Amino acid sequence: LLLLCGMAEEELFSLRNAVHLGAYTQAISEANSINPSSDHVRQQRDFLMYRSFVEQGQYRLVMDEVGASAPLSSQAVKLLASYLEGGREAKDMVVLQLKEWLSDAQSVSNWQLILMAGTVLLHERDFQEALKHTHQNTQIDVMALVVQIYLAMSRLDLARTQLKAMQEHDDDATLTKLAGAWVCMAEGCDKNQADKYQDALYEFQELGEKYTMSVMLLNAMALCQMHMSRFDEAERLLQEALSKSSNDPNSMANLIVCMQHLRKTTEANRYTAQLKALSPSHPWVAKHVELESSFARCAAQYSK
Repeated sequence: LLLLCGMAEEELFSLRNAVHLGAYTQAISEANSINPSSDHVRQQRDFLMYRSFVEQGQYRLVMDEVGASAPLSSQAVKLLASYLEGGREAKDMVVLQLKEWLSDAQSVSNWQLILMAGTVLLHERDFQEALKHTHQNTQIDVMALVVQIYLAMSRLDLARTQLKAMQEHDDDATLTKLAGAWVCMAEGCDKNQADKYQDALYEFQELGEKYTMSVMLLNAMALCQMHMSRFDEAERLLQEALSKSSNDPNSMANLIVCMQHLRKTTEANRYTAQLKALSPSHPWVAKHVELESSFARCAAQYSK
């Protein structure tokens, strides 16, 4: 089994790295070029490929392609796709199905299932349940997810501890470097440690220069620049991200915020309209609509 895992790591390194860096188009291309040497490698490849499709928002493709006889790892990605595409009722069904699988002793040893379940539970903001299944796992993808969960809980102390465990496990791993940058950004929220944003920026930049400057890395770098009030540079990075993926909703949302700080109201309004049309369920859009409604209610009271 150890030999199989080692072979899979070697065959899938470029694919796995592309997924971790958010270079999903590259990852899908890599996956299609791999001729698996074993069923184990094929399962890992398919898991990473379907994750990439999900990250691109191609939920229906994953749901259609992954059949009932597919490996558990692919079934788990299919559930994530169903969760992200569905309404509240569908999301509840996905959570129930995942909990049923996690209660099975054999299934719970599958780290891909744990990763997908933890991701869904993080979306649900059910941090306790997410940590119950993830916090003791030593697979690097799951360890990185635990860092994200702790940061979402505003438990920077626990995120630092988890990052240290990742560094002891594999200090050179791309996910370890990314997790270090995430923790630096959280530390930068303390005005006495504002230089941490610069540390995070260097880490993201180094990964981009070493591997590929993905849309995800460009957005991360732009966020660091905005936190350091370098809005012109942030705008440049976000425009570069949009040139790589013109319909990326996160790039648009970040660019709207950047434009507002630069007092570029016309551009901000244009991107707001585009983002609302492109991704009406995006968290930024949902919050914007909520604030617009609140303002309209207040304005209506004063107009009477």
